[in-house]
Amino acid sequence: MKLILVRHGETEENSNHIISGIDESKLTKKGIGQARNLGKELKEKYKIDIIFCSPLKRCVNTLENILEEYPFEGQIFMSKLIEERDFGEYTGMEDVLVDWDDINKINKINREMGVESLPELEKRINLFLEDLKLEDEDSIILAVSHDWAIRMMISKITGKDLDEIRVDNAEINEFEIDYSK
Repeated sequence: MKLILVRHGETEENSNHIISGIDESKLTKKGIGQARNLGKELKEKYKIDIIFCSPLKRCVNTLENILEEYPFEGQIFMSKLIEERDFGEYTGMEDVLVDWDDINKINKINREMGVESLPELEKRINLFLEDLKLEDEDSIILAVSHDWAIRMMISKITGKDLDEIRVDNAEINEFEIDYSK
């Protein structure tokens, strides 16, 4: 199985270094262009069988723009399992104001602030990756998702630490997954 992970195009919040989490945000003109270019690149390189997309607007809009360039007649599934991490009360803050080591700790303050813990995110991503086992082993699957969700998927697939992984807007990350092993 080939899994293609794509982060949504640039949003207003991304360009201003604001934490979006599960809040809705709009693509910038640059983000729309990135998504269109993604569509062209995907069309040139892949014969996609199935698409999974986060239901958050920035991913849906990215997918809509991809599909403008890559006409697709297969199945498209919206999956809350690949939504962005919920940053609770930190949503809307500038990312430089957040101590990421602290926000990633499991403690009472983060729970009270509504922060989704890394184990909670990992549980969602594990469920998504488990669901992929139900698909044909020769499938080419596109997942349109978010920074933290994609980083967690890459970590689960490669064994790399989350801190080692960077995912840019509209970046393609491709993986061969063999569930028979």
